[in-house]
Amino acid sequence: MKKLAGTVKILSVFGGLCSSFLILGGYFFLETFRPRMILFETLTPSEEFSLNYVGVGLLFLLAFFLISFFRVLEFLKDAKRISFARLFLLALSVLAFIFVFGDFALLSDINKQYRHGLAQPEWPVLYLVMGGQLISVLILTIAHLLAFRKKRTAKVEKDINVFMIAQYLGLFCGTIGFCFIVLNFFFPRPLWMIKLHVSLTSIFFLMPYVLTVGFWLLIKIREKGAWLDEKQFQDVGRASFLTLIVSLPVMSFLFFWDFFNPNDVLSALWFPFYALLNLALFSFFNLYQNRNLIGKK
Repeated sequence: MKKLAGTVKILSVFGGLCSSFLILGGYFFLETFRPRMILFETLTPSEEFSLNYVGVGLLFLLAFFLISFFRVLEFLKDAKRISFARLFLLALSVLAFIFVFGDFALLSDINKQYRHGLAQPEWPVLYLVMGGQLISVLILTIAHLLAFRKKRTAKVEKDINVFMIAQYLGLFCGTIGFCFIVLNFFFPRPLWMIKLHVSLTSIFFLMPYVLTVGFWLLIKIREKGAWLDEKQFQDVGRASFLTLIVSLPVMSFLFFWDFFNPNDVLSALWFPFYALLNLALFSFFNLYQNRNLIGKK
């Protein structure tokens, strides 16, 4: 096991270094095309094809962030203490993973606008996202090198850790995803574009939570024990009840708002709005019920 852990550590650090060079290389590569695309100068077929290499680099980056996410998750499963620093690494790997899809979306929009002779305001946003991803890669690479030193815990603590991690991710992904959905109310766009972006946003922000719950299910199936202890069962019940109490008035307000002021945008947003709001609320109330376990030693 120690040999396998050492191999994973070396591969993770190597992947982080490669990802750093890929981001820097991608920036300089794109910067050779940006001035010409802004001026709508014609690119040769070979030059257009070479832009696909940026996509290959993003796939490598996606793999690195996914591996980082599972390595942080595996470490937290056995950690003695769920500290803020460890949760920060988990949130960082999740956010960086999600924003790789943002890179693809921004590059796709830039390419479409270039082909149609339209302005490309996404360039600064793309470079800002890439800068954030470079910082994320460096932090996670240092963590792969120095931070993940296993200290085994009891079986009960391990179960609690995984349960708590799922709630932290539910609160994080649900809240940020909900905010992204709400932003669509303030930026009018064609309905087809809103539907596409909202669908993708919901999937990307739910994905880390679903992966974590799947990880928890695998552990529980392997242990063949009770799914929840008595306290967890009570906490989940209270969290569900409180989520219903809070979400029902919010959705009632949206219903009456749309009823008296028909809005096509709401027809595309109501379900992602409801799903992400409920996820954030349910996770928050579960964490509140388990607040004595936060930062446990």
